[in-house]
Amino acid sequence: MQPEVQALIRLQDFDQSLARLTAELLELPKRLDALTKDGAAHGKHLESLQASLKADEAERRKLEGSVELHKSKIIKLKKQLNEAQTQTQSQAFEHEITWAESEIVKAEERELELLMEEEQLRGDVQAAKVRLLEMQKTFELERTQALTRHKAGKAEMATLEEQRQATLKTLEPTVASLYERLRRKHKNGVVAAEAVNSQCQSCYMEIRLQLWQELRASQPFMTCENCGRVIYITTVTGFDPQFGPAPTQ
Repeated sequence: MQPEVQALIRLQDFDQSLARLTAELLELPKRLDALTKDGAAHGKHLESLQASLKADEAERRKLEGSVELHKSKIIKLKKQLNEAQTQTQSQAFEHEITWAESEIVKAEERELELLMEEEQLRGDVQAAKVRLLEMQKTFELERTQALTRHKAGKAEMATLEEQRQATLKTLEPTVASLYERLRRKHKNGVVAAEAVNSQCQSCYMEIRLQLWQELRASQPFMTCENCGRVIYITTVTGFDPQFGPAPTQ
């Protein structure tokens, strides 16, 4: 394999590693942002549960006060009933007593419903608090890990960039220019592709017989006629199933 091709493969490896590290480091703040949004949403859910519990408790206290008022009213009405002078007065007091008693029944039924709701809400609030605490701990842990990984990733990238620049300097300007042009053209980062059985392993197009034989014979610096990538072979076997024995150099 030509030294230029070996250098291109190293450059390709450096650039692909740099691309992976860049993508990884870009995901770190996105992950933290997602955790922050989840925590904020759960915090609002907890606030909603607490507000519902507070509203139920306030309604129940209001009902308790209403029941006491109705009971006091009934006591007064019964006293007035005993002192009634006419049947009409008696019927009016009895009607008011019946109405007050029915209001007490409705209020006490609603109080029972509220007590059951409050019990459920208190459990939900407690579970939400525990979950929120867990989410906060997870965020802090991942934030610490993200900062550590970011620092390490930056150091790795600096080392890779140094190695990349050193390798790039070993290339002839025309080869370095070709590499940069191919790198911009092929977004997957593959600039140098292996050729196997007369086929480019990047675009999977057949290599012409003459070029394939030349590649097997002397491994010259060669590009794929279809995709333009630099092609190379790693092993020249003595017999090609399609073209026969390897050419002698």
